[in-house]
Amino acid sequence: MGSKGQAPLGPQYVGLWDFEARTAEELSFRAGDLFHVARKEEEWWWAVRLDGAGRALAEGYVPHNYLAEKETVELEPWFFGRISRSEALHRLQAMGNEQGSFLIRVSEKPGADYVLSVRDQQTVRHYKIWWRAGRLHLNEAVSFPGLSELVDHHKVQSLSHGLWLTSPCRKHEPEPLPHCDDWERPREEFTLCRKLGFGYFGEVFEGLWKDKVRVAIKVIARADLLHQHTFQSEIQAMKKLRHKHILALYAVASVGDPVYIVTELMPKGSLLELLRDSDEKALPISELMDIAAQVAEGMCYLESQNYIHRDLAARNILVGENNICKVGDFGLARLIKVRYGLWSPSCPLTGLGGFWEGSAGAWTSLGGQLCAQKLQTRKSLLSRRTSISPMTTTSLISGLPQRHSPEGITPSSLTSGPSGFSSMRFSAGVRRPIQVLGPSIADCH
Repeated sequence: MGSKGQAPLGPQYVGLWDFEARTAEELSFRAGDLFHVARKEEEWWWAVRLDGAGRALAEGYVPHNYLAEKETVELEPWFFGRISRSEALHRLQAMGNEQGSFLIRVSEKPGADYVLSVRDQQTVRHYKIWWRAGRLHLNEAVSFPGLSELVDHHKVQSLSHGLWLTSPCRKHEPEPLPHCDDWERPREEFTLCRKLGFGYFGEVFEGLWKDKVRVAIKVIARADLLHQHTFQSEIQAMKKLRHKHILALYAVASVGDPVYIVTELMPKGSLLELLRDSDEKALPISELMDIAAQVAEGMCYLESQNYIHRDLAARNILVGENNICKVGDFGLARLIKVRYGLWSPSCPLTGLGGFWEGSAGAWTSLGGQLCAQKLQTRKSLLSRRTSISPMTTTSLISGLPQRHSPEGITPSSLTSGPSGFSSMRFSAGVRRPIQVLGPSIADCH
């Protein structure tokens, strides 16, 4: 596996954390090691580890988020890339961060290129940073050639309210999956640890992959699989869906009985549990709006890939650190025999104007659950617990942050959205070719 000699020319990368290989093709390294990346393959890059003179020492697969290009802002401990305002707030308010802890993130909204987020006691303050004439500005009076100079300046010069920058916000070391070419894995690679619950689609466990990586494992009896001959093709389709607000499918163990479906582990459980267990102080209206925006992003991604969820509900939204939400359980209702009715005859998901049109009904129903669970008790937005009308949906979406303008969801997109979201209309219309992830209408009970 190791090879020595002169490495190819190209940009160099630096290791951000220590990494221990778990498979024969992975490459161990230490934080600060230098690399040349020969090939990029989604989450894993084939890289050559270099010595100080640029000579090749060894090569193998490394997790892409453990590397940053040398002499770029991505290497700075305070640069967090494209994260939301809500995630920045959660990260800075986490234990280990104190007054003056800070991070810089890419701005989500027009009018700024970056945002400096700084902890001020129990609150977080956000400062816009913008480029003008080749200089970075935090205000009209002072400019800087780059972000590093801006940070250094405000470590000695206060921002506002007597606030100085102290230390970068703590970054959590990611937990990469073992590298493997085949998504079908032997069951022996997984260890079931703690039972998390039981749902429509079998028992769910927290488990370990290769005794190191924490994952969630759905355990399903083979007899409960529908159309077993198409199971692998359906799983292959689900594997291709990759988005920051879609629960990632990692692997399957479908040889023998029971079948394991392995996904990323979301430590806070379902959104339904979070809504029930949180009061207004822990989960204010602004946080609910951010959650709704995250779910809408995930659903828009499914829509852009011509997929339909058809069982979107708070129980199927999983919550991770910093209240990052991901849409889960898409496709399982189509693959697995459901022992319990998923919908009542009055369920809004069984049809809209005589046709099923994209994801609108599904995530509208989720909006109803969000509001019914939390906002009804606060006499806000909704008075019913089942679903919400198009007019109420417009009111709800009006308050959502525009996370990816101009493609963010707006009230007008409910009737005539941007290209790619036309099926979010509530009126009857012509059906588009889609991949249905969920039971057909005939399957509803």
